[in-house]
Amino acid sequence: MNVVTGYGAVAGARLAEHPDVDMIALTGSVSSGRAVARAAADSLKRVHLELGGKAPVVIFPDADLAAAASSLRVAGFWNSGQECGAACRVLVHESVAGRFVEQLVGEVRALVVGEPTSGEDVEVGPMVSKTHFDRVTGYLGHAKNEGVRVATGGGAIDGPGYFVAPTVLVDVPEGAEVAREEIFGPVVTVETFADEEEAVRRANDVPLGLSASVWTENARRSHDIAARLDFGTVWINAHLVLAGEVPWGGFKGSGYGRDLSIYALDDYSRTKHVMHNHGR
Repeated sequence: MNVVTGYGAVAGARLAEHPDVDMIALTGSVSSGRAVARAAADSLKRVHLELGGKAPVVIFPDADLAAAASSLRVAGFWNSGQECGAACRVLVHESVAGRFVEQLVGEVRALVVGEPTSGEDVEVGPMVSKTHFDRVTGYLGHAKNEGVRVATGGGAIDGPGYFVAPTVLVDVPEGAEVAREEIFGPVVTVETFADEEEAVRRANDVPLGLSASVWTENARRSHDIAARLDFGTVWINAHLVLAGEVPWGGFKGSGYGRDLSIYALDDYSRTKHVMHNHGR
């Protein structure tokens, strides 16, 4: 294994365009994925892209609301929300929205924020850089200006470091920026829906398609809704559970190719056919 460090515009670009590199795989942003694919086109090398996500969490009236809220405590805020499969966009049935938000806010307010080495109880750390900190807080500022209500959090934490308070945004209208753009921070938005058709339509109405989850006690509904969601991974009554034996990868703007499982071995391999004529 050879490790080459450097910025994408220099080291990454050279790897992507170099004729002696047979394949390039990227885990990164959608814009980085486009740049890699363009650079790789001249040499026609294989490209594997694992890009952004905007994972919907579709919660039906019969769901275990406490279990869903508890799951989002981790799935929405692990790694400070800097996770492409994060449970960042809740779509909850209007009949149980108030109860669910109350439970979710309770879970989020209990999160321990701090410098990662300051204790084993710390659950949420800082943003990875000043640039990203500004990006996340900028999204929160836009949301407030658009009338989105902050149920908890909503901005930076006073003091040193690039810390953003774990945030839940509610009363989010359809098509709002925070419901469509990948914030990639400790921010979960909550929208409501009236029926299954609306839930599926709105869940799919984002340019990214990496992962999603469905919360219901109805087995037939869980199979049907999962089949209709346009995402590479759909969990039922769970979120952000990864296992080496099942594939991971997205649809639409989230890229193509699969990590993990036998599908990844196919992606990272070449198939050669050799035929012998045994006649004499």
